[in-house]
Amino acid sequence: MVIEKVTGRPYGKAVENRIIKPLKLRATTVPGTRSAMPQPSSPAYSKLQAGVNAPVHDVSALNPSIAGAAGEIISDSRDLQTFYTALLKGRLLTKEGLNEMTTTVPISPTVSYGLGLMKDKLSCGVEVWGHGGGIHGSSSFAQVTRDGGHSLAGNFNADWTGDTQKVIEAEFCGTAPKE
Repeated sequence: MVIEKVTGRPYGKAVENRIIKPLKLRATTVPGTRSAMPQPSSPAYSKLQAGVNAPVHDVSALNPSIAGAAGEIISDSRDLQTFYTALLKGRLLTKEGLNEMTTTVPISPTVSYGLGLMKDKLSCGVEVWGHGGGIHGSSSFAQVTRDGGHSLAGNFNADWTGDTQKVIEAEFCGTAPKE
């Protein structure tokens, strides 16, 4: 993994020393292969297959490290907002590094992708930066304005429900877009 080659430390220790400790993130962990969720946390539910009538399973004990580094950090929404705000305000990277990260290429009419960050132009014209992701039983997202002045993060604890885009539009534009 690149972070281990650059820092000479295991991934989790590098994240802890460069991000978790400096930002004083109190609800963020890099659990390795432990499957237990830190408390308090809600259960995670998945249908594990498509279909309205598919059975629902409690997948709370899923070990998210099956997704590698993409699944190995656990945070609450407050810590996600702190992280993305600090990132976009330039507290984690050099100005040049942040400029590289926010140099994007279009992937849809309203979304562009940079180095680990997505820029989304909302229906009201506001641009937000962040990322989302999911694994069985969980779907999370975090968005912040480029100046770091307005942020939102959230999680759905069921992987077949919830519309993150409607929540983001409501927060930053004042209303969800019409369908």
